[in-house]
Amino acid sequence: MSAPRLLDIDLGTTPFSRRGSYFAVSRVTDQQDGGVYLRTVRGDARHREIVRLLLDGGTEAQSRTTAGKLTLRHGTTRVEAVLDGPGRACLRVREGSLTLDFRATSQYDAVFQENEDTWRFIDSGANRNYRIRVIGGRARFEARWDGVRNSEARLRIAAPDGTATIVVDEYGSAVPTGPLDDPDALAAVAQADFDAWCRTHGGAERDDPVMGDTVRLAAFVTWAAIVPPGGALRRESMLMSKNRMTNVWSWDHCFNAMALWRDPRAAADQLFAVFDHQDEHGCLPDYVNDAGVERNFVKPPIHGWSIAHLMDRGGLTEEATAALYEPLRRWTEWWFAHRVYGDDGIPSYNHGNDSGWDNATTFGVGVPVQSPDLLAHLALQMQTLALIARRTDRPDEAAAWTRRAGATVRTLCDRFWTGERFVARDTLTGEVIDSRSLLTFMPLILGELLPTAVRDTTVRRLLDGGYLTPHGPATEPPGSPHYEADGYWRGPIWAPSTMLLADGLRRSGRPDLADDIEARFMATCAGAGMAENFDAMTGAGLRDRSMTWTASVYLSMVSDRAGRRALAADALCERAS
Repeated sequence: MSAPRLLDIDLGTTPFSRRGSYFAVSRVTDQQDGGVYLRTVRGDARHREIVRLLLDGGTEAQSRTTAGKLTLRHGTTRVEAVLDGPGRACLRVREGSLTLDFRATSQYDAVFQENEDTWRFIDSGANRNYRIRVIGGRARFEARWDGVRNSEARLRIAAPDGTATIVVDEYGSAVPTGPLDDPDALAAVAQADFDAWCRTHGGAERDDPVMGDTVRLAAFVTWAAIVPPGGALRRESMLMSKNRMTNVWSWDHCFNAMALWRDPRAAADQLFAVFDHQDEHGCLPDYVNDAGVERNFVKPPIHGWSIAHLMDRGGLTEEATAALYEPLRRWTEWWFAHRVYGDDGIPSYNHGNDSGWDNATTFGVGVPVQSPDLLAHLALQMQTLALIARRTDRPDEAAAWTRRAGATVRTLCDRFWTGERFVARDTLTGEVIDSRSLLTFMPLILGELLPTAVRDTTVRRLLDGGYLTPHGPATEPPGSPHYEADGYWRGPIWAPSTMLLADGLRRSGRPDLADDIEARFMATCAGAGMAENFDAMTGAGLRDRSMTWTASVYLSMVSDRAGRRALAADALCERAS
């Protein structure tokens, strides 16, 4: 058997984890006590760092990563980390020593010895308890009790004559009693699972000499971010990240589902992970994690667009498609029943967060806002409902949804098209909001549903307005007085806006421009990894540096590009014959 292939990742940006685990190992640089940490990604953790791993007592360590095993080195010490199930981490020390520096930072934290080779960490800040067992080697425990809690605790494990294994188990009221499997066997199982995932979702491009490393990175980011069912999560779900963004947000999950089109069951799980929490009014939550849901905000209704995307590629079963009809209908109707504040019938965003473009200049003067992208998303949602209705033998409903989609597009053009551009409006006054945000270009997602003159004028403004940088479409043009290099939605390039825009341009008859935008974005990912967003002028990765929706968009673009090449080759062969 060949050795597992190394992954070119930096623990400072991409955490080591695996499918099914709530543990991650990361190099933390944004805290006073920097170093390599074992962390939790549970949804209700008030702090995530559990223990700092000090090799030979030092904070620095070199790392080598495969999908199944992380190897850390410093001085004479080598430590191998393997994860097992949702809450077990195995650390194997080879020679030298490893010190577990417990992050006892909350007022009720306690670390104490249970018996000769077992300790417990009551980690109130993480809302979890941990049991640490040492097998082999020599252990020395040092702690400081301040009368209420442990303000400091360290466990040093030395393996001068061979190896020592440390098993960290997360638990609630009862510690796990299952046997300890061989770490090498666990690593092999994880590696095989990743290899299968990469073969499926990376396609043949995973072995491409130019893009293969980036494809494997994107595949690892998505695979490693998956957590098992449990708590509020009713099915296997892909978190946005195992850095800090440890939730499933209600539009992010759409992009993750789309990347999994080759496995319809997995794609459906990502969609239903959020639809499982649709409330009695039809509203979707802002996000969900294992600990619960957040309902202060919502996210834009791109679900119809993403479901149609999956249907076009055979990425949903007939059963899943039919099951999505009623939830999608209720989500569409909710906007008109609960977010229309006047007599014009046009729904509003209560906050920038509702749009997904949190601080875009569209929301710079206040809320609520009527933004043109919202009607565009809803019109596409109606089109998808019509498509599903036709496939499930509901011709009258299909016709009604088609008529309603057309009326929604007419309202969009009548109310938000000035003759030169789309604008957002103050909901209460109807006044045009002075904004150059790329958000106002999102009606292009309607493609052929927009009048030709409107499409062409919008595309010209996109090209002439300075939005397209060498790395992709800036969310606020660099020439804007409101542009910020690291301004979140006021300048940086984002995966979701790029994919939506490119898809709309392709359906607007501009495949050349769509291809160009995708190529710029893919090159940026190849250079800077799967960051939350990117500096529009330099391409540098910003904020959370290991985001699944960025990886998913990259994988979707790779697979779609391969599909278009294959279709072109088939057409050429037909003409030749």
